[in-house]
Amino acid sequence: MNILITGGAGFIGSHVARALLTRGDTVVIIDDFNDRYDPRLKEARMNHMFTDFENKPTIIRGDILDQKLIEETIQSHFIDSVIHLAAWAAIPRSIESPLIYTNANVTGTASVLEAAQKNNIARLVIASSSSVYGGISELPFRENMDIIHPISPYAATKVATEALAYTWHHLYAIPTTCLRFFTVYGPWGRPEMAPFAFTRAITTGQVIKLRGEETERDFTYIDDIVQGILASLDTANGYHVYNLGEADGVKLTRMISAFEAALGKKAIVELSPLLPGELQKTLADISLAKQDLQYQPKTSIEDGAKKFVEWYKTWYDNIFA
Repeated sequence: MNILITGGAGFIGSHVARALLTRGDTVVIIDDFNDRYDPRLKEARMNHMFTDFENKPTIIRGDILDQKLIEETIQSHFIDSVIHLAAWAAIPRSIESPLIYTNANVTGTASVLEAAQKNNIARLVIASSSSVYGGISELPFRENMDIIHPISPYAATKVATEALAYTWHHLYAIPTTCLRFFTVYGPWGRPEMAPFAFTRAITTGQVIKLRGEETERDFTYIDDIVQGILASLDTANGYHVYNLGEADGVKLTRMISAFEAALGKKAIVELSPLLPGELQKTLADISLAKQDLQYQPKTSIEDGAKKFVEWYKTWYDNIFA
């Protein structure tokens, strides 16, 4: 396949690009390399994650709001499939800057969808988020739950993303799959995410602010997410929504213990309240993904912590020194 990945210089996108190249697909990346987090990390991904491939991805620096650019990219590179991952993430910042999130995540998604339908794209895979379940206390989260009451602007943009995806599918019959990711972590991950931030804090002796002793997250290792994305791409038909998680509700205290063990150093922990818009607990029901995609996550938080720490010790100073 010839595949366009929007947001392909991001954490998930860069890993998906590697997996696609490994199996022989052609990959084109569109990314604006914005400064939502330190752009040196995106540059490092692009400079180092593809050195072992002869057929490297084509990298186009541009904004998904530029529909003409997307259409020209699809046409000039004979794109037949699109994996739409580009978005502004992180709940707290979405509360501070809701218009940025709405513009990028909602209008940007409409731009990608319209470019896709105008150019006869064969299949679409689109990133959603477990944040759409905000306000729901029943666990585990199932795809058929009512998600029309999001509790953060970021979550609202992801609900809108799914609604737009369904609308374009209804109008133009493009096979479309939306994937609700659950707290993805791993090598080359985003620096504001808990595994990265806590590793940095433990390493440097800084205080970790633990947002609730009972807070739980379904931490999902990047390799397991990539498995689900590729399966969604390969089996795309009709319109579907799937949870992609580890199906393991991990208390933050357990997660910290896993990273303490991997680092061989104790954390300094201070209790603090949940931030506005955050969910107390997340846990994915992945039975649909198992049934339709043969999705089989297999990385515990303990194993994932070891793999992340190994990457961190090798790369952190090289990127951020």
